[in-house]
Amino acid sequence: MRIVFATLHVRPSAQAVPLAAGCLVAALPEETRRDARLVDLFPSQSLDEMAEAVLDAAPDLVALPVYVWNRDRLLALAALLRRRQPALRIIAGGPEAGAAPLALLAPGTIDLLIQGEAEDILPQVLTLSPDTAQPPPGVARFDGGQLQSGPAAPQPEVDKLNSPWLSGVLTPPADGGLLWETSRGCPFACDFCFDSRGSNRVRPLPWERLEAELALFVRARVAQIWVLDSTFNYPPERGKKLLRLLAEKAPHIHFHLEAKADFLDRETAHLLGALSCSVQIGLQSAHPKVLRTIHRNLDPDDFRKNIHLLAAEGVTYGLDLIYGLPGDSLAGFGASLEFALEQRPNQIDIFPLAVLPGTILHRERERLGLDSQPAPPYEILAAPGFPADDLQQACLLAAVTDIFYNRGRAVGFFVPLQRGAGLGALALLEEFLRWLRADKALGEAAIRDSEAWLPRAIRDLHMEFTAHLLTQRERGHLIPAARDLIRYHYYYAETLLGPETLPVESELLRGRDLWTTPWRLNPAAHLVRFRYEIIDLLQVEDMDLEQFTRLFRPVGSAALFARRGNEVYCESLEEDFAKLLDHSDGSRSPREIFAGSINRREGEEFVDFAVSEGILLPPEA
Repeated sequence: MRIVFATLHVRPSAQAVPLAAGCLVAALPEETRRDARLVDLFPSQSLDEMAEAVLDAAPDLVALPVYVWNRDRLLALAALLRRRQPALRIIAGGPEAGAAPLALLAPGTIDLLIQGEAEDILPQVLTLSPDTAQPPPGVARFDGGQLQSGPAAPQPEVDKLNSPWLSGVLTPPADGGLLWETSRGCPFACDFCFDSRGSNRVRPLPWERLEAELALFVRARVAQIWVLDSTFNYPPERGKKLLRLLAEKAPHIHFHLEAKADFLDRETAHLLGALSCSVQIGLQSAHPKVLRTIHRNLDPDDFRKNIHLLAAEGVTYGLDLIYGLPGDSLAGFGASLEFALEQRPNQIDIFPLAVLPGTILHRERERLGLDSQPAPPYEILAAPGFPADDLQQACLLAAVTDIFYNRGRAVGFFVPLQRGAGLGALALLEEFLRWLRADKALGEAAIRDSEAWLPRAIRDLHMEFTAHLLTQRERGHLIPAARDLIRYHYYYAETLLGPETLPVESELLRGRDLWTTPWRLNPAAHLVRFRYEIIDLLQVEDMDLEQFTRLFRPVGSAALFARRGNEVYCESLEEDFAKLLDHSDGSRSPREIFAGSINRREGEEFVDFAVSEGILLPPEA
C-alpha cells in the first residue's frame, strides 16, 4: 500500500518541514515505510495543482495533517481528490481531528480521523476493515449520519518512537533550517491552549536520540533549528542540560527556543548568552487578574527581573501578547503592550484570542460571554469589556507594532525616539497609527496587512514620521540625530541578515594592477553617510537624544557596514577611503576616482586593503 502524506504548510520557509508526517512514516513497518511518500503543499498553489501533486505519487491512501490554518483548504482538497479518484482512501489527523471531528467528517470526503498522537494508531488503521463495527481507540468516523468515536488512545511511549531524522525519512538541509522535537506535552493548563492534552506533564525524548540527531544536524551543516518544546526550561535543570549540549556540540547553529519567564535564572541566562539563539516568551497579558482567569500567573516585578537577566547576557528575546482575553479591555491591552515594550524585546508577536475547540475557553465560552468565529481561525469577535470596535482598534495597534517595531527593526532606536518626543511607548505607536491614517491616507486593510511591508519602505516611513513627530512636538533640533539612529539600525540589520563580505578567489585578482583596475563595492557591504560621527552616535544608548545633541556636533561621517561570520563590523572611514568606495561602481579605476588628489602609494594602500577584505570586487565577480 502506498501512503501519501500531504502537508499543507503556512508558507515556504525554513520552518516548512513535514515533521508530523515524518514522525508517522518513521513509525510504520519497514516495508510500508519504504513505499510512503511525503508531499509538501503551499497556499500559493491552486487546488488543482495540489491534487496533481498528490495523485502524481500514485497513492492508495492519503493522510492529511490538519491544523487551524489549513483545515478549510484541506477539506476542499479532499473533496477534489474524491471526485477524481472515488476509491481513494483519505484519512486525517492533527489538532483539528481531535478538536472538531464533526466538521472534518460531515462533508463525507474523509474516511477516518486519528485523534491524538498517531504513531501507535496509524499502523492499526492500515489493517482496519471498513466493516469494523466499532472504531478502535483514537479513531473516529462518520457512519449513517452519526459520529462514531473509539475511546481515547493512550499516548505513545516516547522512548520507543523512531526518529524521522535518524531513520532517513527526513533529510537535514545543508545551510537551511529544520524543526527539532525534544519533548512532548506541557505541564501547564492554560485555558486557551490544548498543548497539555489533559496530561499536564512533559515527556522528554530520550537523551541518546537527541544527541544522535544533533550530531546528524551538525554533520549536515544545518544553519538554524526551531526547538519544538513549549517550555524548554521546565524543569529548569532539563533546560540547562539541553543548553550545555547545544553549546558543546553545535555552537555555530542558531537555535529558536520557547521559554517561560518564571523559570529563568542567572545560570540559564548565562548558558543562553553563550549560544547563537533567540528566545520567545509568552507574556500574553501584563495583568495578573486577567491571567488568573485563564489559569496563568504573573508577578510583574519577577518578570522584569528575569527578562533583565537575558538582556544582561546579550540574549535575543521576544514576547507574545494576546488581545481579547476574558476580563481584558482595549485599555488593558494597551497597558500590556506598554509593559512589553518597556522590556525592550527584539520582537513582540501579538495575536487575537482564538477560542479553539477542545480548550477550556471553548467549553466555557457562553458563561464567559465570548463571541467567536465558529470556524477556523476561531478568532474572538466580542467579549464583555472588549466590544467589536475595540477589538478592531487592538488589531490595528498590533499591526502598527509589527510594522514600526518588528519589521522596522526599531528596538535599538525606539526608546531614544520615545524619550526625545516625550511620549510613552503606547502613545508613540498610537501617534504613528494616526499619522498613517491621516497624513499617509492609508486604509485599515493596508495597515493590517503588515506582512506586505518591506524593511526599506518602513525605514523611509520612519524617517518621514520622525520629522513629523519631532517638529509637531517642537523638538525639530533632534531630527538629524534621530534619523542617524534609524539609519544606523536599518543598515546594521540589513548587514546582519545579508551575506558575508568575503574576498574573491585569488585567480580573479592575478595579474591585475590595483591602481588602474575598475572596482565595484561588494553588494554585501554598505557605505552609509551620517550627519554625526558614527562613533559618537553609538553612545546614544546610554543617553537620550537631547543630551546627545548638547554634547556632539553634526560633523558628518561615512561608515562601512560588513559582516564576517555572525559579527557585524561598523567602521568610521577616512574621507579618501570613503571617496574610493563611494565611486567604485565598476566603471572607474582608483586612478580616475582620485584624479591626483592623493598620491598613488597612499591610494594603493586603500585599494589593497579593500580588495583583500572583499570590500571591493572586480566588475565581473
